[in-house]
Amino acid sequence: MKSVVILSLLTAVMLLSGGFPAPAQAQSPATDLKPTFISPTPGLYVNGWPAFTVSYPKEWEEVPLPPSAVFEAARVRPDLSPSPVLVIIVWASPLPLEDWAKQFMPVWIEYFTDIKILSDKPSQLKDGTPAREGEVEWVAKYDPTQRSVKRKENALLLATKRDSIWVSLLLTDDKGKIGEDLKRIAYSLTYQPDREEPVKVPSDVRAFLDMFCADVASHDVKAIMEHFSDRFRDSGAGKPYIEKWFRSNPTSPIRQSYISSEIVVTVFEAHGEKAYVDGFIIGKAKGEANALKFPLSFQQIINEHGEWKWFGNQK
Repeated sequence: MKSVVILSLLTAVMLLSGGFPAPAQAQSPATDLKPTFISPTPGLYVNGWPAFTVSYPKEWEEVPLPPSAVFEAARVRPDLSPSPVLVIIVWASPLPLEDWAKQFMPVWIEYFTDIKILSDKPSQLKDGTPAREGEVEWVAKYDPTQRSVKRKENALLLATKRDSIWVSLLLTDDKGKIGEDLKRIAYSLTYQPDREEPVKVPSDVRAFLDMFCADVASHDVKAIMEHFSDRFRDSGAGKPYIEKWFRSNPTSPIRQSYISSEIVVTVFEAHGEKAYVDGFIIGKAKGEANALKFPLSFQQIINEHGEWKWFGNQK
C-alpha cells in the first residue's frame, strides 16, 4: 500500500547495493499481470499502483524491505553482504526530477559518508517517459556482515515522475563504477497504465476504506488507529510506530490538516481472511486549491471478528 497517511515512511531509507546483467524477461500481457506481492515471478517485479514492471536477474533473491521501499532484490553472496542490490521506491512529492538530490540526500547522510555526485543528467525510459539519471559514490557507515565498519559503494539512481508520483530505482555495487549491466536493469522500468483502471470491491471493504478516510479527515488519532490490526507490520514497523507518526510527524495528515480524502482501488484480491488492496488516495489539504494523488502504503487488510483492518505488507 502507500498512502497520504504514511508519507514519511515513503521518504525514509534506501540502502545496500545493485548488479549483474538483466536477462530479457518474457512478460505476460499487461492486463494478465498480478502484483509481485500476490504472485511473485523470479526476475520480474510487478507493482500494483502506479502500474509498472522492472526486470532483474532471475538468480537474485528478494530480501527484507527497508522502510520506504516497495521492493528489494539482491545477489546474495555466502558470508558476504549482498551485492549488487536493487531497491525500488515509490512516493509522492511536488519537487521536479532535477531536484532528486533534495529528496535523497537527507536520508543518505544518515547511512553514508563521503557522498559524491559523479554524474547527473536528464534521460528517458524506452517509451519516452522523462527520467533523471545520477551516479553517486559513498562509503557505507555500516556493513551488515560486521566484517568491516565501512564499505565503499557506487550507486545508480534512475528517477521518473508521473503527476506527483515518483518512481525511483537505486542500484548499488561495491565493485566500482556502475556498469551497463546495472543500467539495463534500471531502464527495464516500464509503465503499464492499462492496469490502472478502478475496480469494485465488496461493500464491507468499501465501507472500511470510506470510514478510514473519514477518520483521517476528523484528525482523531484514536479513531484512526482503530483501523489498524494489533498484528499490523509494515517493513517491520508495528502499530505503535504508526500512531507515533500520526501524532508527531510534520508530513502526517493530522499535522497538515487534510480535510478530505478518497481511496481509489485499482487492484483487489481476497485470500481467506486477508485481502490485497492497491490503488491511490486522492487527498486535499486545508488551504490547497487542488487535490493530489498519493500511493497507498500497506497493500493488505485482514478481517478480524467481522471488521476489516490494515495488516501491512507482511506475508
